[in-house]
Amino acid sequence: MRKGEAASAEESRALAAERTLRSEWRIYQPDGSFVPAGEFDFGTHQGLKDLFAYEQTGNRTAEEAPPHIRLMREQELVDYEPASDSGNLRWYPKGMVVKRLLEQHVYRMVSDYGGLEVETPIMYDYGHPALSKYLHRFPARQYVVRSDDKEYFLRFAACFGQYMIQHDMVTSHHDLPVRLFELTHYSFRREQGGEVAGLRRLRAFTMPDMHSLVADMPMAKREFLSQAALCLTWLDDLGLECVPAIRFVRSFLDENPGFVEDLMRALGRPALVEVWDERFFYFVAKFEMNFVDTARKAACLSTVQIDVENTERFDITYVTEEGAKAHPLLMHTSISGSLDRNVYAILENQAMRMAYGEKATWPTWLAPIQVRLVPVSNAYLDGVMKLADRIPYRVDVDDRDHKLGRKIRDAEREWIPYVLVVGEKELAGGDLTVRPRVGGQEQLPLEEFLDRLAAETAGKPRRAANTPRSLSRRPIFVG
Repeated sequence: MRKGEAASAEESRALAAERTLRSEWRIYQPDGSFVPAGEFDFGTHQGLKDLFAYEQTGNRTAEEAPPHIRLMREQELVDYEPASDSGNLRWYPKGMVVKRLLEQHVYRMVSDYGGLEVETPIMYDYGHPALSKYLHRFPARQYVVRSDDKEYFLRFAACFGQYMIQHDMVTSHHDLPVRLFELTHYSFRREQGGEVAGLRRLRAFTMPDMHSLVADMPMAKREFLSQAALCLTWLDDLGLECVPAIRFVRSFLDENPGFVEDLMRALGRPALVEVWDERFFYFVAKFEMNFVDTARKAACLSTVQIDVENTERFDITYVTEEGAKAHPLLMHTSISGSLDRNVYAILENQAMRMAYGEKATWPTWLAPIQVRLVPVSNAYLDGVMKLADRIPYRVDVDDRDHKLGRKIRDAEREWIPYVLVVGEKELAGGDLTVRPRVGGQEQLPLEEFLDRLAAETAGKPRRAANTPRSLSRRPIFVG
């Protein structure tokens, strides 16, 4: 049997351990106190209750289609690709705007934090001695490819390539922490068929991945807290309410008193904490922010981990103050997790809003089209096009031969943040008739409207629209 076939037939030890490990579950409060999860009064903490129930059952299978699948198609963002393997999707022009904006934002956040961007291969040799051992320590299933007489696996994270770079680096204690970062446009995990549903759990995905070398546990804990804060900022920028879960090996908790209390103060909300009596994986501490969807299933977005194994396995060293070589500790971090899964969370969040009778919305900075201009009649079309040139955001013009009410309803179906109805008065320099996605119609001068857009998009990336300005020239991707 070839290596790849053996790997497919025989699960990794980590996958087997995931099903057999036994844990103590606690609920920690922001003041650092905790109670056993089974004794906690969940009360108003429905998300925390759902996360605990999800972790207890371990059922990742999607019993029915999540609502975000309908929304991702209705909004013409992303869709299934029947010519590929399941969990490998196609992205449409509007979806690409959303995805690229997320990429730009996470790239800038990590770069500002000190991440050094690298690029590494997407496939690796099954026969590499360190990698073959690592595969048994990471709970993921691999795609297998052949080249000449060798078998390779497609990466499921950027770990491997960054390990290899770190092995070859010459690093001093003065350099630490050193943070390598890659925005992997293609990572692959052969998730089980019943778990693959829409954007929630994919087999091919985009994930920002950072690995930080740190000298010792005190430095690791400082990085852990600051990187967890980055995760919270990211989720706030997307308008997502997520539930924290933290996993510790019991010996780590015993040897680092006060750390979980520091983390809880930074979180400022209750968290589900899992404590293992022994270490099954390569990490001793793991932080997660989990989105709980309409089916009460949890999906991990952000994560930070302290790895105590892999610098030795891959012989990654640094030069100490005394001039000796030593193995650092390693942080695994994705402040967003899979960007595809972030789109899932945004859409599921809006599905929940609609279920409560609220309007679905995009954050203004992330909307594929931020402003739509609707002429009262096409007699004003030339003037409306010139007005569009004065709005330096993603703007389009509904020049189709439809009635005004139909055009406004279509804009609402696309969740466009602002619709401007334009006639003779507006083109003559009067106040604009502004219909916000949330709130009542307003009359605003152009300058005041632009100031509002600037405030709502401040500090966020900007990108041109990816569809024609004239709606009459826009193709339909999902009929």
